[in-house]
Amino acid sequence: MRLSRLRAGRFLSACGGYSTGDASSKFAALAAAAGAAGAVIAAGRDRRSELPKPWLRCEVPEHMAAVAPKPIDLPLGSKLVMSADCGGTTTRLMLYSVNPNDEIVPKQEAPGTLISEEKYPNIAFKSLQDIVRTFLTQDCHLPGDASVTVAVFALAGVPMNNQVRFTNLDWFVKGSEIEEEFKIGKVELINDFVAQGYGMLTLGDKEVRKLNDVDPQPGAPICCVGAGTGLGQCFLVADPSTGEYRCFPSEGQHGDFGPRGAGSDEQQLDMLKYLKIKYSGAGSRISIERVVSGTGICNIYEYLAFRHPDRVDKEIHKAHLARPKDAGIIAANMKPGSICEQAMKIFADCYGAQCGTFSLYVQPFGGCYLTGGVTQKNAQWLLDEGSFMDAFYDKGRLTGVLRQVPLLIVNSDDMGQKGAHLRAVKLLKEEVKNQARRLFDKLDINKDGVLKAGELKALFQVVGNQLGPDRDTLAEKLLGELDADHNGEISFDEFLRGFYKVPSKLIQDSPLRTSEAEAPAPSWKREELVAPPDRGNDAESQAQLAEVLRQFQSRSRRQYIDPFEAKNAPVFQTVLWKSYPKEDRMKEDTWLRRQYWINTIGAICYHSVTENKALLYCSKKDLAYGEITEIGYDETACKHWIFKLQPKPQNGTTLAPTEFAASTKEIYEAWLTQLRKLQKEAQEEIAKGLL
Repeated sequence: MRLSRLRAGRFLSACGGYSTGDASSKFAALAAAAGAAGAVIAAGRDRRSELPKPWLRCEVPEHMAAVAPKPIDLPLGSKLVMSADCGGTTTRLMLYSVNPNDEIVPKQEAPGTLISEEKYPNIAFKSLQDIVRTFLTQDCHLPGDASVTVAVFALAGVPMNNQVRFTNLDWFVKGSEIEEEFKIGKVELINDFVAQGYGMLTLGDKEVRKLNDVDPQPGAPICCVGAGTGLGQCFLVADPSTGEYRCFPSEGQHGDFGPRGAGSDEQQLDMLKYLKIKYSGAGSRISIERVVSGTGICNIYEYLAFRHPDRVDKEIHKAHLARPKDAGIIAANMKPGSICEQAMKIFADCYGAQCGTFSLYVQPFGGCYLTGGVTQKNAQWLLDEGSFMDAFYDKGRLTGVLRQVPLLIVNSDDMGQKGAHLRAVKLLKEEVKNQARRLFDKLDINKDGVLKAGELKALFQVVGNQLGPDRDTLAEKLLGELDADHNGEISFDEFLRGFYKVPSKLIQDSPLRTSEAEAPAPSWKREELVAPPDRGNDAESQAQLAEVLRQFQSRSRRQYIDPFEAKNAPVFQTVLWKSYPKEDRMKEDTWLRRQYWINTIGAICYHSVTENKALLYCSKKDLAYGEITEIGYDETACKHWIFKLQPKPQNGTTLAPTEFAASTKEIYEAWLTQLRKLQKEAQEEIAKGLL
């Protein structure tokens, strides 16, 4: 079989010299060269043989050759940042293009243009790395010189030393391993509620509702308390010199629950005894989260139903037993005098008391923000009923302190995503500056804090002929372009402005990605980390998971195949254009050009250029009762001859239909003929028990 060679990517597109005077290209060359040779200069040793090769090559079967999808056009100077919201059952990944020079404005979303966003069911993958790999290699169409500079993962767990156990699958994740595998400059693992805390900094005035008339004090500490499925807490402190806030995690919600009650009222004390029996395996205490959360509302209801069986509404109780972790059932049935209403009042009282206690710890005169699904769904009730506010201020002689704390309910439900992105942008600014400093220090032979033409010439001399015969002239021109004050020297600030234009991949693939002096974080064993909470098992979460899984399976036809195996040889093969779902047919970017073929056993296969692999679209059996729809000639579309195919797997999975376009009527009719023939054969073989 004849083989064709596809270039997987170039190290540098113009290493042979420059004639255009493009400053960014020259600076990219400098960065690439210094990344490989900067250490050589500092050490005084010549290691030219270790410089990267101009490009890498890979071999694929000739019938697999295809045209790559049009890559995303990244603006000059922009960097890629990835943020993630990783819950117990699903993971949402977002990729942004961000200019590090763009300013972060308070009460606004962090700068950046969203490039790609996907949600994945964790159960469909073996690890978080598998999800990241799928996202970057299959769902993001990036140019060859693009690489993620920083990534922030907000996880439902307790990160320690940038390591965490999370999800109901109990995955063990290390930030350093993600950095190494995907060549990311910096990966930071944060608690999902810390992301909520950063998200508060992006909220505008219309995205919050005041519970009192106190205005936030600029620069004062801020705290966030959120009742959802569980209870979350965090706090933020401003840097005295810059005013920038840093968010810190808190696991105070796992502190001991303290019963309250006036005089001889021992109801909450009695409830504590009930919960200690219910959770007898949890030790000799009950955490606040067992009461102040969606699950806590259900616990309170169950206690009241146990204590007052004569007041139980049988229909409501039946619904509760069917969905024992669904607090919405109790909240929706708060009839006056009912135990559902009483349960919600006890919850509100304990919630207010906990917010008051945390506010005494932190003294958040910048604001105490209330968030979480339970809070938002019952915001007006909490405001009107009064138990929450009464308990919040019930702190004896320190009540006066709490009257200076602004109380606000957050209306937005995407604070975690906004916060993870904000933290990623903050991290990007830090990391790019650190990378620039590492490169600058390698070039600064004399260690005097400035670069001179002679030092640049020395670097280019080490690189040798890769920069052409005019390398000395190039060094002088580069110096002139970066030397903003024209004093013959480049300061670090001048150098940093040029460094922003260096393609990220040149840095990520070089030793400059990490500091040689940076000590690795201590590695913890899995059993030394906090076990993940058991979340997402309620009916609503499971229904959401089922929908995400269905959507993923409907768009995921990613079973790899061996193109050299005899059964995968093509018997019918052409180029087809596949449309992206719900996109405009009139736009060129809607259509992805691929090589499709039917193999010897009747399966439809294709070649993914982004992964450089052969994949199965559907099996012959999946096509047996699938739908083949003729659309025909569409003069309004970019690709005119269109048909639709929707396989139907025998396992009951529903796959979304895919639109394909052929370049000519003949190819269009040939595919329809082949598909119908294949479908008829599959039906007959199934009837005979052969398939």
